[in-house]
Amino acid sequence: MKAANQLIVAGTIGRVAEAIVFLEAHGVSATTALEVLRGGLAGSTVLDRKGATVVARDFKPGFRPELHHKDMGIVADAAREAGVAILLGSRAAQLVACAQARGDAALDHSALLRLALDLSGRGEAPPARPGE
Repeated sequence: MKAANQLIVAGTIGRVAEAIVFLEAHGVSATTALEVLRGGLAGSTVLDRKGATVVARDFKPGFRPELHHKDMGIVADAAREAGVAILLGSRAAQLVACAQARGDAALDHSALLRLALDLSGRGEAPPARPGE
């Protein structure tokens, strides 16, 4: 169950990050939009707990990409063992691995936003270190 949880959380955080980049690129207030989205089918515990801090670019360490990367390895191994395809999960695992490789391993895993911004040509700054 823990592996399934990590699979869902990694994918959801990645999609929240992409949605914020998408909203901001269209000039929509991400804060307002996330408040509206919380009330619809897109609402989730991830959105409730991480949405405001992601919009604020507050990546104080909570659950770090380095730990999520390890857990996504467990997910991949378990999926392979069971012969289960995890197409979206594999992509989420790649994003977590990229966040770790780019220097965001010690930040909160919501720092996937930094990667989404960079991949969209909207990067803001070099990788932050905890406490900066």
